[in-house]
Amino acid sequence: MRPTLILTFLTCVLASVALAQEPAPSNVPPPSPPVVAPPPPSPDTTGAAPGASSQATPEAVETPPADTQGAHETPLDAEPFDVRVHRRLEEYNQRRAQREVEMNSYAEASGSDPGLERYADPRRVQVELKDELDREQTSEQLANDYAEQAREVLSKEQAVQDFIAKRRKTLDDSGQQKVTVNRQDLEVALANLARQPDSPEVQAQMRDIDRRLSEAERLERDLPARQTRAQQEAAGATEELAKLKELEQSYEKESKAFAADALSAHNNRLGLADRLEYYLVRAQAEDVLEQGRKATQSVQHLSASPAVDKTLNSSGSAPSPKSDADLEQLKNCIQQSGDVQACHEKASQVRQPEDAKPL
Repeated sequence: MRPTLILTFLTCVLASVALAQEPAPSNVPPPSPPVVAPPPPSPDTTGAAPGASSQATPEAVETPPADTQGAHETPLDAEPFDVRVHRRLEEYNQRRAQREVEMNSYAEASGSDPGLERYADPRRVQVELKDELDREQTSEQLANDYAEQAREVLSKEQAVQDFIAKRRKTLDDSGQQKVTVNRQDLEVALANLARQPDSPEVQAQMRDIDRRLSEAERLERDLPARQTRAQQEAAGATEELAKLKELEQSYEKESKAFAADALSAHNNRLGLADRLEYYLVRAQAEDVLEQGRKATQSVQHLSASPAVDKTLNSSGSAPSPKSDADLEQLKNCIQQSGDVQACHEKASQVRQPEDAKPL
């Protein structure tokens, strides 16, 4: 059981280290919060035998959504910018709150049982790795959102600048019209034509001069209002342009700040990956040390039995070596009688009195 748990733990740690060392892709939506499956149906509603569904777990039950026709995600283009930013931050805070609850559970478990600390520490680091990965991805998304919004504001600035240039051209054109149109000259010309003899040519010239005189009068009457209106519109557009530039700078500042947050989260993930690798190496070393401690503290050395010690320490237990004369007598006896046992016993009886002599 214990090797299986250790192998599972090492596999999870290696996967987390590999994930932390990979650069996070940009424009990747953050992970969605886990969906809790509904509890298994009761035997009364499914028609199963009593006790048949009591062993089912909520994780093993998957039910399709009842109605997905009206549940369409709002496109990013149709979602207002402030709503999108608020939604991203709110969803991130919800996911982070869930991770904090998980980290607190590991802290409580290790506090109640010090032996679980070695398992709780890498688990906390794994959750912190997920938290920094989520922070990095969410920060990159917000940085891209603010950068895109800054580009849109820049296009609006260009439109306002074009409007201001157009109004200034209107003011310049109205000033030139005031200079070129001389009402007094037209009135003199009309008076001179009136003194000439009546003819179709004179009538046509008089109508043309009268039309130009009417236009000059209208221009003189409307020109101040047009100039005032053009000046006011140009001034108002200039103020709006300044506000747009300020807004663009604010968006760019926020985009750079979120980009810095994403870089900070990425660097933290690298550091946490190193920390998780340290926990992996330490866990392996602690397992080897624990096995060595158990193997060395219960060692029982093998000693000889008391009978062996008594036998080895006894002075009369060992037979005395045979001399050459004894061996010669034993040999002659065996050659003469052929009875080895009798000759051996006879030689032993002869040798016993000699062994009993004091040294």
